[in-house]
Amino acid sequence: MERERFVDKIALVTGGANGLGRGMVEQLVKEGAQVAIFDIEDDTMEEVFGGNDHVFCVHCDVRDYDQVQESVQKVIDRYGRIDVLMNNAGICHREPFLECSKEGWLDVMATNLNGEFYVGQAVARTMVELGVKGYIVNTSSNSSRKTIGGITPYCPSKAAVKMLTQVMALELAKYGIHVNAIAPGTSKTRIAAGTINDPERSAAFLAKMPFGRYGEVRETVDVALFLASEDASFITGETIYNEGGFSLT
Repeated sequence: MERERFVDKIALVTGGANGLGRGMVEQLVKEGAQVAIFDIEDDTMEEVFGGNDHVFCVHCDVRDYDQVQESVQKVIDRYGRIDVLMNNAGICHREPFLECSKEGWLDVMATNLNGEFYVGQAVARTMVELGVKGYIVNTSSNSSRKTIGGITPYCPSKAAVKMLTQVMALELAKYGIHVNAIAPGTSKTRIAAGTINDPERSAAFLAKMPFGRYGEVRETVDVALFLASEDASFITGETIYNEGGFSLT
């Protein structure tokens, strides 16, 4: 029997067209939420969620501060408030340190760090203004604590998200707003396809995994929605590592 933790709740999921974000949207809807999606992949959003009365698709590039403000206002205009933010949009460029380009560095930082700040701040302001004791879940990564070579901009961007989560949690607690982060390892998503689909790289990676397998999207979605619900009513400022023990090796 499906749980119904989000009945009458309004949720916003960034990067909701694919991968982990899509899994979050689908489960939130199953549990009763009305869900707004921010993404730049309009065709994918329409293909997956077009015609779903529980989903509101908004074209929004989280790297663009003004576009974020306008898009958050669209959600407020439609639903009146936001109860839950899954601050999930992110990218990864495979660039070793000595070859990492300025453009690659800035693009990852603009999406993974600036985007989470822009959306998180805009949504938190609406929560404070409207008196919503909401839940914000940022997406960090296990690379925030375990060094992984060859993805130079990604690791520091996700480490910064972990600290941003703590800052947000500290300053927003007085308003009754919870802020936590998930830190997934390598799961079966598009962002990990380069590793998963390369037999040599995949074998080397799985050899380091205590469970010897990749994570499933569902396994990270379960943790994320726990943090977004009243089940986590006395948890804030935490980063939960859902990575199958990879950092132990």
